[in-house]
Order: sequence, then structure tokens, then C-alpha cells
Amino acid sequence: MWSPHQYRAAAKEKGLSDATIEAAIDQIETVEQGTPELPAILSLNHLATRARVPYQYLRSVVSRSEPSTYRKFSINKRSGGRRFIHVPEPPLAHVQKWINRFILRQVPVHKASFAFAPGSSISGCAARHCGAHWLIKMDITGFFESVSEIQAYRCFEELGYQPLVAFELARIVTVGPLDQSPRHRDPVWKVREPNAAIPSYSSGALGYLPQGAPTSPMLSNIVMKPVDEEIAAAARKAGLIYTRYSDDLTFSTPAKEFGRSAATDFVHTVGQILAAAGFRPQHRKTKIIPPGSRKIVLGLNVEGTAPKLRKEFKDNLRLHLHYLDKFGPAEHAKARQFETIWGMKAHIRGLIDFANMVEPVYAKGMLDQYEQIEWPF
Repeated sequence: MWSPHQYRAAAKEKGLSDATIEAAIDQIETVEQGTPELPAILSLNHLATRARVPYQYLRSVVSRSEPSTYRKFSINKRSGGRRFIHVPEPPLAHVQKWINRFILRQVPVHKASFAFAPGSSISGCAARHCGAHWLIKMDITGFFESVSEIQAYRCFEELGYQPLVAFELARIVTVGPLDQSPRHRDPVWKVREPNAAIPSYSSGALGYLPQGAPTSPMLSNIVMKPVDEEIAAAARKAGLIYTRYSDDLTFSTPAKEFGRSAATDFVHTVGQILAAAGFRPQHRKTKIIPPGSRKIVLGLNVEGTAPKLRKEFKDNLRLHLHYLDKFGPAEHAKARQFETIWGMKAHIRGLIDFANMVEPVYAKGMLDQYEQIEWPF
């Protein structure tokens, strides 16, 4: 909580003009009226002070002149191709975590969005589709990379931040223009005029959300909220339940008479909504699953009254624990081509933790076996 009277008195002691003081108070109250939990940010210098990051560093990040903002690498996708990862360097990661904690995580997202938001889970998302007879699954191509700094800017501006601050926040949470965005050839992503007010902020092309930044998940959800609203309205009209887990869109209905023709028409409708917002469906991942076929949502079986782990998942975990007990961690890590025993141990523990979110009783039995393994450390 804050007091305008105390703020005004302190500002006068520092010699600030009445116009500057009143403008600052007005900006603080604008943000608080929109979402009271959000912190006021009056300038880039103010952000630097609040987040405890050097101002000149933030200035170089915003102007895209800082040479070492991200560590970049790529990994293989299970579906083929490469996924580009941008890991922010410590000072940038620090301010992004501050923005994520104090701004982005305070903003409500659409109820159909289950990834990244507080209290959301894979099992909760999958549970929405239990008992479905028809299932439609769609995927967005290059989800984070399709969100431009203009969309990020609009997000911060709509939260009440004044335009320059919104622009600077957008630059901090986006990566400079590279060819790894699926929209990099889109003419609307080209900057037509330089920044006349602050020439050092000029850039020839728009940045986008980097996969690997702590701000990208929640910011993508906030940007997607109006899209989620439009898709949810179309789903209701078609008699479908809609959920989105990051870039995975799922629709379902218990009505056996829904039909493949209706499903195909609906896929086309969703594709149009996504395209209008600047996103592209990954058509080869679109699936229409009719009655009688196995229903899997986010890796979980939703054919019963509650989500269940797939048989393949349980078989894989059982074999891991069996061979660990029979041959020991070193031999099993070598046979399964893990780079380190530590990495294998963390992977298997991750599988058990995932199982615990879905079937806690089963997971406890697996954890007991896991803890009986004679690990070398």
C-alpha cells in the first residue's frame, strides 16, 4: 500500500516539479486501478531500482546493443526438426524473473488455459475431457516465437503502464530479430520508421518471445487470452469443451453423433481464428479421434472418469526400476545411453513425480522401489 500524500512530500524534498510529481501519482493510480497487485513502474530507471539491476545494462538490452543477453542452442524435437532455446544471462534472467513474479503472475488468464498459471496442471487439463466420445487435437507452430514484441507491448500497455515503459518492458522480455520466428518473413514484422524520440531504440525488425526466458510462458498466456475467448465461444457453439496447454489445443464432446464432418469444419474455424491472431496451426499434428479410438490428452488416458497413466508409461518406468535393481545404475545408464548416472536418476525421479500428479498410490510404490536402488552418490 502507498499514500499519495507521503509520496508527494518525499518527492518535493527531492526537488521534483509539481508537474512531474502529479504525473507520477497519476501513473501509479492508473496501474493500481487496473490490477491493484501490480507494481508501479514510472521509468526504466525506476524498474532498474526496483529489480536491482544496473540501469545502463537495461538500457543496452532495450536498445538491442547488449552483446551477451542470451546463451543460444538448439535441441532435436521428437517430432523432427530443431527447437531453438534462448537462456538469458544472469542479469537479464534476474529482471525477467522479477517481471514474471510481480507483474505477469498477477494477471488472470483464460480459464481454458492450463499451462504455467498458478494452480494449473496437466491432469487438471486432461480431466476436462474424461468421458469424451469425439476428441480434436491441434498444435500451434512456433508458439512462443509467434508472439511479437508489439503483442508484448500491448499487453503491458493494457495493464496500465505508460507507452514508453510498456515498450521497454516488451524489449526486455523479447529477443532481437533473428530468423527463428515462423513469422520473420511477414511484412508486418518489419519496422517501417525508426524511433524518432529515442534513436538508440530503433530496430529493423520486431523481436519475439524467446523459448527459455522465464517471462515467455505467462506472457504467452496473457497474449492468448482474447484468442482463447474467441476459440472458447466457437467451441461452445459447436457443443465442445476447450482447453489449451501452451501450444496444445484440445476439444471434446460426449455426443456420439457429433461427426467427422462437423469436426473438420470446426478445425477450419479454429485455424481461421489462430491465423487472424498471427498463429499457424501445425496441420500434420491435427487429429480427429472418433468414438471407439483410444483417447489420450497430454499423455494421459481420458477414457474413464479420471485421467490415468498410459500403459506404455508404466511399462517404461517398471523396466527402468527392474534393470536398475538387476544391473545397477552404471550399467543401466550405459545401456539406455544416458550421459550421466545423475541425469538418469533425475529423469526417472521426474517420471515418478509426474505419476504422483495423476496416480499418487501407484507413484508411492514406484518411489519406494526407486529409493531402494543403491545409487553411487
